[in-house]
Amino acid sequence: MIRTMRIAAASQYFKAATQAATVGTIGGPAALEFRRSYSSDLPVNYGAVGKPGRSAVSGIQATVFGSTGFLGRYVVNEFGQIGSRVLLPTRCNDNARQHLKPMGDVGQIYFMDYDCMDKEDLAKAVAGSNIVINLIGKELPTGNFSFKDVHETVPALIAQACAEEGVSKFIHVSALGACESSPSEFYRSKAAGEAAVKAAFPSASIVRPALLVGWEDSFFNRIAQGSKYLPFFPLVDGGQTKYQPVYCPDVALAIKTIALSEESGLTYELAGPKVYTFKECVDLVFEVIRERKPSLMVPSFLAKLAVSPMDYMQSKLPFPWSMPVAGGSWTVDAVESMASDYVASGNYPGFDHLGITPSKLEGLNIDYLRAYRAGGYDFGKEASEI
Repeated sequence: MIRTMRIAAASQYFKAATQAATVGTIGGPAALEFRRSYSSDLPVNYGAVGKPGRSAVSGIQATVFGSTGFLGRYVVNEFGQIGSRVLLPTRCNDNARQHLKPMGDVGQIYFMDYDCMDKEDLAKAVAGSNIVINLIGKELPTGNFSFKDVHETVPALIAQACAEEGVSKFIHVSALGACESSPSEFYRSKAAGEAAVKAAFPSASIVRPALLVGWEDSFFNRIAQGSKYLPFFPLVDGGQTKYQPVYCPDVALAIKTIALSEESGLTYELAGPKVYTFKECVDLVFEVIRERKPSLMVPSFLAKLAVSPMDYMQSKLPFPWSMPVAGGSWTVDAVESMASDYVASGNYPGFDHLGITPSKLEGLNIDYLRAYRAGGYDFGKEASEI
């Protein structure tokens, strides 16, 4: 039955595409003019068949770059559970991507090995897709890929491929705080990437999520881990940098909502409902894991001096490496980024515009941190009491 539904949907799609490609002339000898028909001529969910669910047919063919990352798994799940066909270009082996396969019905989630700098590979990856989502990013440069490579060059190449292949919607995920004048190279490269994407694909939607938190995050988990390594917890300049952490599954839902909407070309700021200083984030984690570590106020210039050797080693290594302390990768660039706050400006649409209520962090959404309790998982408060 499912196969019959998919065949019917495909037949309906190609019939409409053929009608769009055939144009009769008026006057003179009867003739036919043909033009190339792109998937952008039809709605992104054209040909949807069946009740909502993984075994339905949403009519969507999506390509998701960066699917093996923190946010990627949630985005793939959002599209898989509505019956979309999702292509995942990856550079990893099967062990690092096999968890994505069950997120859709049989045959709906499939992989492609590719080179992110190869234009032909990128063209193959987006050809036939009506939605393309770029989640590629990294918090540390390596000897193989710099921030410029990952956050500017690769997104520009993907956007160019989407424009040439007639993709209906391209969604590029950047970061809240992206700014050309940022003291951090990470955020400067994110801003340059946004500009490069818009130049190649003017109708691209830009998503700027705030600090992502959740089960696999590198923020709250790193704070909890760091509390186990040192006799004190370092707070750069007193930990007064402000963040507006957002629950990762909420951002994935927002990306799906943007993909299915009729709007294009907007920039979205997706932030959580509450603003925290870094010190307040540390205190929140310590409350969950029942930690009693003292804090140490570290001036930013001393923090840069302390992490400079690690920065040098990182530039020589082909893979990310850093000390898991201070709530993330502790590098000179990370210390410099703490000179700015990362909260929503209010100048761009956010969750309210998409009809989504962001989740609060306290309680079940950070219950995974209980695994770090020295007295055992059940030692201390329950999630409902926080």
